[in-house]
Amino acid sequence: MTETASAQSSQQYSMVLKPLLDIPKVRHVVVASSDGIVKVASADLHKDRADGVAAMSSAALSAVRAATNDAVQDDPQKPVDNPIETITTTTALGTLMIMPAGDNAFLVVVGERDMPMGLVAGTAARQARRLGEKLMSIPARDTGGKPS
Repeated sequence: MTETASAQSSQQYSMVLKPLLDIPKVRHVVVASSDGIVKVASADLHKDRADGVAAMSSAALSAVRAATNDAVQDDPQKPVDNPIETITTTTALGTLMIMPAGDNAFLVVVGERDMPMGLVAGTAARQARRLGEKLMSIPARDTGGKPS
């Protein structure tokens, strides 16, 4: 990817962050690929911490989906596609919400314990949908070969 294309891609992802970061008591937002690689993170979240959040959130999505599927599938021999819609955890230090964004990405919103969850969830759902649409409209990487 060229430097200009990379900058445009980063700007598109950043536009997903802004509405979430404008919500009171939201601290950080991370957009990551489904394999846990950071695409973009809020500016005040150190890169190492963003990498950790992305990797652990990817693992959490996989683990929760597997546990849920194991617990609720009527017939394990005939599994039903059961994608995660959202995972929310609250601890003494704050709240973390993970939401898939298309087939190959997710976003993570981190905030205070008392951040307005209805507003966060609604905004995150809109931004995840926009992100998923953007990812689906990005053309495949040019590998230098002839198109098939």
